[in-house]
Amino acid sequence: MNNVKLQKAITNIYNHLYANSEKKTPHGISNEVGKILHTGMFLEEYTLNKPAFVFNKSEEKYTLERNSKSYSKMIHLHFKDMNEKWGIYEKNDTIRLKDFDIAYTCIQLNGIEISDPKKDVFGDSLEIFRSQWAKQAGGQFFTDPYVTRLAMKLLEFDPRKGDDLIDICSGTGGFLLAGLNHIKNLIISERKTEKDIEKEIVELARISIYGQEFDKEVCSIANSTLKARIGDNSHEFVTQGDSLEQADFKKSENRIRFNKHKCIAGNPPFGTKITIKDSKILENYELARVKARQNDNSPSKITPRAPDILFLEQNIKLLLPGEGRLSLVVPYQILSGPQTLYIRKWLLLNTVIKSVVDLPADTFQPHTGTKGCLITLVKRKFPLMNLDELDDYNIFMSTPKWIGHDRRGNPVFKKNIEGISTDEILTDFPEIEKAYSSYLEGKDFNGIHEGSFIISIRDVISTTLLQLNAQFHKPSAHKEQIFVESKWDRYKLKDLSDRIFYPGRFTRGYVEYYPGAIPFYGGKEIIQMVTDGTKWIGHNHPNLKELEVKTGWILITRSGTTGVVSIVPEIWNGYAMSEHVIRIILKKDTISPFYVLAYLKTKFCQNLISKGVYGSVIDSITPEFVGDIDIMVPKDRDVYNHIVMQSENSELERNNALTLSQVSVNALNSILVS
Repeated sequence: MNNVKLQKAITNIYNHLYANSEKKTPHGISNEVGKILHTGMFLEEYTLNKPAFVFNKSEEKYTLERNSKSYSKMIHLHFKDMNEKWGIYEKNDTIRLKDFDIAYTCIQLNGIEISDPKKDVFGDSLEIFRSQWAKQAGGQFFTDPYVTRLAMKLLEFDPRKGDDLIDICSGTGGFLLAGLNHIKNLIISERKTEKDIEKEIVELARISIYGQEFDKEVCSIANSTLKARIGDNSHEFVTQGDSLEQADFKKSENRIRFNKHKCIAGNPPFGTKITIKDSKILENYELARVKARQNDNSPSKITPRAPDILFLEQNIKLLLPGEGRLSLVVPYQILSGPQTLYIRKWLLLNTVIKSVVDLPADTFQPHTGTKGCLITLVKRKFPLMNLDELDDYNIFMSTPKWIGHDRRGNPVFKKNIEGISTDEILTDFPEIEKAYSSYLEGKDFNGIHEGSFIISIRDVISTTLLQLNAQFHKPSAHKEQIFVESKWDRYKLKDLSDRIFYPGRFTRGYVEYYPGAIPFYGGKEIIQMVTDGTKWIGHNHPNLKELEVKTGWILITRSGTTGVVSIVPEIWNGYAMSEHVIRIILKKDTISPFYVLAYLKTKFCQNLISKGVYGSVIDSITPEFVGDIDIMVPKDRDVYNHIVMQSENSELERNNALTLSQVSVNALNSILVS
């Protein structure tokens, strides 16, 4: 059985029942389909050595058109037998679907082995249902099951050892469902029967799985998902409530309390568009306080914060000191950006970072293009006062390539050696799980997943911005040259430069062309053969001094598409450039700009530049990061001069081409205008 077939089957079932049956709610649909799935499990375990539902084409047609009543009656009898033996549902319960709908559901499950011990068909089915419900609920970002399953692995969640699992932003229940499925896998490893497995899942789930969700409707969806998973409608896993409030978490009678929990997972809402501004909420969070002056010892000013920042702190406050583990999806910006340095410092003082996984760019598509990371940490028993107190430890990091779907949400499949698509989903998340298992066992995992590696916490605190994103620390994909001191000189770009900067934001005030108007170029144009401007600013523009560029300055795009490198040709001298372009003004008589230009374009250096990218939505790099790039210069002057000559000649040719092109365009313009 492949997951694509299951996904198609469950999607068809959901759409059919929603449109045609009397069940119009997520709870109603999932509950009735769950009964059929449990019946299938029963048939496969006790009466069949094959999938419970098998039809050829003629049987499908006959069952739907002429025999749905008889077939439905048979399924009802099997359901009764299953429930008498397993006791999952109420004693006199029945499948509350019309005959045709029961037959249709079973036919869609044709050939799928529901009790396959190597797969969790029931859990996967609920994940697919949940994705449909999330679309209905609106504003809910469906967390991919590959992410939620990985979170359970990284948490080392095991309720048999006393672990609980909570999610205070439960949404439609993805992480909690992953916890239930993880419990099943743990029990399966003990070689128990399907009946014993399901019974123990219920028992462990009741004592270990619970969450909180703000939205009442979404809360209902989450409970529907989890109830269907264990076949128990009496237990409420998720309660409604505002998880940023403090009072409820302080009450001794509540299940969720501060300083209590072993395992927490989740994907809280993030984004600056929904910034929390209520001072009564903000005053309870350290990360909402900033120093009034840089040298103040105690924070004093409350500042509005995006909810993801507050939820990060709130989750950590709920953990059991010294033992509690958290696996949380956070915006990429939190672990990488210069504006969020204070968050990373706070994390390092209050927690031990266990792992960081940079999630693929398509993870939350098509709902949002926001990039995220999955960070797993342990709450310190006592916070540190400063970073000098940090003991050395290792962090497992990973940069997976594939999440299994594209930016439109469509599944992506692996290809065979002939380049033909297979039925196997393209993802490397299972390899990350295997690599992490090997890491925990102290084994070499380099051959398991090429994007996984280990760094020391010392590598983090040695960086100016305390970057925690995996991309920053990832070993080079290219063969790194061993720079022997006798053959190379090493410089920081900032030490070779008078200035590395970009202008601040400004009112552009574009004008219609007139003689003397200044061409204005954006980042995408710095490597193009632009002959004439499409945008112009006035010769007396108040920001012209900041915006204009001079011949020989080096340009690097800093946002959107980052790391594109160019040099200002003579013909562009005095032109205006966008604030999205970093300017590098090299010191005279230190190094040739043409050597620096060639060096910055190399694969080796482009890989270095990629490490400095931050931002959850728009990729960005800073002038400070660019200034810290190592410039390796060969001591062999013949090699150096040869590179300079070739680079300079190419730029001279470029300038000549631009000049000739401009002459021809000007000639045509004069004729057409006249």
